[in-house]
Amino acid sequence: TNLYIDLRICATVTNLLNSTSRCKHSNRTGNRASFPGGQGALMYFISCNLVYPATARESMIQGRVIVGFVVERDGSISNVKVSRSVDPALDKEAMRVVKSMPKWKPGKQNGSAVRVKYTVPVIFRLE
Repeated sequence: TNLYIDLRICATVTNLLNSTSRCKHSNRTGNRASFPGGQGALMYFISCNLVYPATARESMIQGRVIVGFVVERDGSISNVKVSRSVDPALDKEAMRVVKSMPKWKPGKQNGSAVRVKYTVPVIFRLE
């Protein structure tokens, strides 16, 4: 069985304006947060660091795990959560890789760094 990990990055980026989760799209008045090297580098990072869990591979479990997280004002990653689950082993691995990402270039709005919410779908596929 060949292993393929298909990664697609959502373009949905929103500012976290406050703790009540009211959001506006960050690209209206500012710059989006970005992974060092851009989207291609993000996909490369995830693909190089993602390990298909043995239990999921043996059980032929496949699917898309949706992971949300916040890029903080300093570029660090926080609030990593699975918003669409496939299997506990796949969910855990997707979250592990997201938590291990290096600091991002923070988003900016009106010249100030802001918190930005990102969603990353990670597709686990066996062929």
